[in-house]
Amino acid sequence: MSKYYTRLARTYLTSGNHKFLSFGNVISVIGIFLGVFALIVVMSVMNGLEEDITERIIGLHSEIKIYAKDFVPLANWHRVEKEIDNKAITGISPIVQAELMLLHEKKVSGTICQGIDLSKHDDITFLMNRIYIGAPTQEELNEGIIVGSDLALILGVNWGDELTLTSPIADQPTPFGMMPKSKTLKVVGLFYTGIPEYDMKYSYTDLHTLQKFQNMGDAISYLGIKTVSPKRSLSVAKNIRTKLGDSYDVLDWRDFEKHLFTAIRFEKKIMFLVLVLIFLIAAFNMIGNYLKLVAQKRQDIGILKSFGAKKKDVMKIFLYNGIFIYLIGTLTGFIVSLGVLAAQIKWQFIHIPISGMPFQSVPVKIEFFDLVLVALASLIITLLTTLIPAHRTMNIDAIKVIREAEE
Repeated sequence: MSKYYTRLARTYLTSGNHKFLSFGNVISVIGIFLGVFALIVVMSVMNGLEEDITERIIGLHSEIKIYAKDFVPLANWHRVEKEIDNKAITGISPIVQAELMLLHEKKVSGTICQGIDLSKHDDITFLMNRIYIGAPTQEELNEGIIVGSDLALILGVNWGDELTLTSPIADQPTPFGMMPKSKTLKVVGLFYTGIPEYDMKYSYTDLHTLQKFQNMGDAISYLGIKTVSPKRSLSVAKNIRTKLGDSYDVLDWRDFEKHLFTAIRFEKKIMFLVLVLIFLIAAFNMIGNYLKLVAQKRQDIGILKSFGAKKKDVMKIFLYNGIFIYLIGTLTGFIVSLGVLAAQIKWQFIHIPISGMPFQSVPVKIEFFDLVLVALASLIITLLTTLIPAHRTMNIDAIKVIREAEE
């Protein structure tokens, strides 16, 4: 890069007094700044939203689930537990799951009831951290139940109350005919995940209690697994599938709420495209600014060409000018947006005043890939808006310009 062309490009950035950016260049810088700022902030918020929902889903379920083929009861789960040995696995928990009914006085509600070993389940989920009333032990859970906050409201129960767990069909023979199986349990804890669908449906009791209730013997519904990181779970799940073969179904957490995660990622891509389009609209102002600059510097371009400057050399001046504006606008956008996002992460000063939301402040997660993507998008748009006016300098006739200046 020639120092002469670089210096001339910097000169064209400023106004007549050569101290401050010209008004047109200031507008161009502001356009790039706003585009970069909006892209980084929106994508970081979408990342934060996805991460928050992921943590809540994994916190209630697990990162990986292993089922027997066709979701039949998993009888040989002890052997499976030994076969899937992997250094990336940090916790394994046997789980029985059944769709049952909960009754309290005259109120009734369906529930997805899970039988768990509390100590093992605590290794794969954050259930114990989500319990806001009660501190259940395994002994209490033997004849107790943990219910979601919304489910407790529907049934009108609180900690210490008793309710009845019953099957939805008549499957137990009695002297009076077939009757639904039922069991009285004491509420030993209430949990809150922030996801209404979960808080309204899920409940937890002892593993052996639910096995006996469902006549499953020692069989379970599935094995829940936690890994060193949710990002590693997909590769761990593939490794488990390879070891176990086709006799088992292995699901990664991305499969639990597949439609939800797909929607979030789709929205993120759409938001990025929409903001880039808005960025492009702002770029038209930059094109106008550069066309004006070419017209103003027409005589300078003619003189440069008369001194032997090549067409490509003259184009470089305006390309460097665009790069300077890109650097100023992009760096300013990065600094301000990252500053705002860092402040939100630390102080959470932007709140969401909507009741029922799983989070009360705007979630934020900054990803390096997004920053690189924004920087590239900004560079491409800037170069495209600079090339059109810069290309017009190639058509300027040096002799004609000098004659016009003499006249």
